Amino acid sequence: MAAAGLGNPAGAVPLFDGGNPRVLGGLAHGTIVSGGVFVFASGGTGVVSSGANSFATGSMRFAGDASGTQFTGIALYTAGSNGAIGIATRGAFIVTANGTVVPGELVKCDGNNAVLPLGSTADSLAKGPSMVVGRALTAGASGGYCIVDIHG
Repeated sequence: MAAAGLGNPAGAVPLFDGGNPRVLGGLAHGTIVSGGVFVFASGGTGVVSSGANSFATGSMRFAGDASGTQFTGIALYTAGSNGAIGIATRGAFIVTANGTVVPGELVKCDGNNAVLPLGSTADSLAKGPSMVVGRALTAGASGGYCIVDIHG
């Protein structure tokens, strides 16, 4: 069984999508972000203006252990506190399953760097579209691995 909160111990393992996931650049927000963990956009407001000339790598910041609707993507490698980091927002990745994941099923992130089947609970039905991070391409038993096509 994989340790909770660690993501894939092999880091981010992209598959398919021509081998190239869609990537955002930014900074790890005030803490180390490990490769393979689920991240969310974090940081202050008013960091860009209406023009592209106001954008810099530091304008976007990411923190680990995304949960629920906060999922932005998967960290491609480990970055130190306030270090530069690449975040995959689309692509197929090997990720940890939390619960039984069925191929073709929509999945959400669980806050422990794993995916859960979206299921049919009232919470999932109410927030379903905003909680989806992707679709399982392979099955996965709880604590094991599955391939998920993340949608960003």
